[in-house]
Amino acid sequence: MSSVISSIAALMLGVALLQMGSGLQGTLLGIRGALETFSPFAIGLVMTGYYAGFALGCMFGARTIERVGHIRAFAAFASVASAVVLVFPIFADAPLWIVMRVLTGYCFAILYMAIESWLNGRVPNEHRGRLLAVYMIVNLGALAAGQQLLNLSAPGGFVLFILASVLVSVALVPIALSASAAPAAVPSDRMTLGELYEISPLAVVGAFAVGLVNGAMWGLVPLWGLQTGLDTNAIATVMSVIVLGGMILQWPVGRLSDMADRRMVVVGTSLVLAAASGGLFFAGGLGFEAVLAIAFFFGGMAFVAYPLCAAHINDRILHEDLIQANAALLLVLGVGAAAGPLIAGLVMSRFGPGSLFAFACVVALLFAGFGAYRLRVREAAPPDEQVAFEPVSPVPTTPVLDPRIDPEDIERRG
Repeated sequence: MSSVISSIAALMLGVALLQMGSGLQGTLLGIRGALETFSPFAIGLVMTGYYAGFALGCMFGARTIERVGHIRAFAAFASVASAVVLVFPIFADAPLWIVMRVLTGYCFAILYMAIESWLNGRVPNEHRGRLLAVYMIVNLGALAAGQQLLNLSAPGGFVLFILASVLVSVALVPIALSASAAPAAVPSDRMTLGELYEISPLAVVGAFAVGLVNGAMWGLVPLWGLQTGLDTNAIATVMSVIVLGGMILQWPVGRLSDMADRRMVVVGTSLVLAAASGGLFFAGGLGFEAVLAIAFFFGGMAFVAYPLCAAHINDRILHEDLIQANAALLLVLGVGAAAGPLIAGLVMSRFGPGSLFAFACVVALLFAGFGAYRLRVREAAPPDEQVAFEPVSPVPTTPVLDPRIDPEDIERRG
């Protein structure tokens, strides 16, 4: 396994740099938008733009990569993504920021497709489960580290935007210099939403609900922090703790779901998420340490819910349908993530900063209620048909690293 890790170290470094730049940029824009006196709704629209662009990239990016190749596609879209970051501090204009975030999301969708398909092609199938665990640690660890970069300079200046641009640009270096073989093709086919819902209503509704909560969280927690009196250092700490909660709690909750009816774990996770959201709603009367403790569980439950939904739908489908089903489920997640900041921004504009977590609480409770209903109307998957839980990225990405998917299947479907 050590030889496999060393062979993909350059690609992992590229992932880490991209995630640091992306994590810094997303939180920075929420803070800078507030400093520029954008309304919560306008900031929500800006954050929605990223996920809308990401969804478009997931739909059309595979064709671009197929046409020009992985290295050229990565170089071109990394350059565009790096340049776009510098537009934000120059022009404090909400409509322009929305367009730029759509472009950023489109670029990052193609960047992740290129890297993940490349990683998939480098690793033997027997090591892909462990690769995914390493990839998730690198992914979320870099995302958490990116939050701490906010402490290096004032968010009202240019320095942090330049730093985010540099990180994205430098991510190109290890990818461009990699001597790896040609990557596997990127899967571009997916099931229809109707077909997916027929297989598992719980997974589809869950992916959408998770997208709503996670999209709102990434886009508007920094604004919530500013409006409740937190400084930049405290906001960065809260965001890092949320990410770390997601990184640490995926494994124990996921393994628990392997030993029980997975749907019950999904419902329980949603209830804990609702409780944590309620705790953050009343955070004004708590000390900062208590806020961090609640944020840890909020992030843990928000991040583990989608992998649980993905595992549940994989319990219900044939092996040859894995690629199509996961691609469609990721698109549902992306649509929810695009809608989340928009709806939550409207709620915050009307009811104040704390209503962000009231929104998350309501979404989690509604999903828990739907999950409880599904428990009554459908039998659990037989234990011998239940697949093992695998950690999955809590943000929209591509399905090519799922260890249950054979690379040869990807080649055939690409």
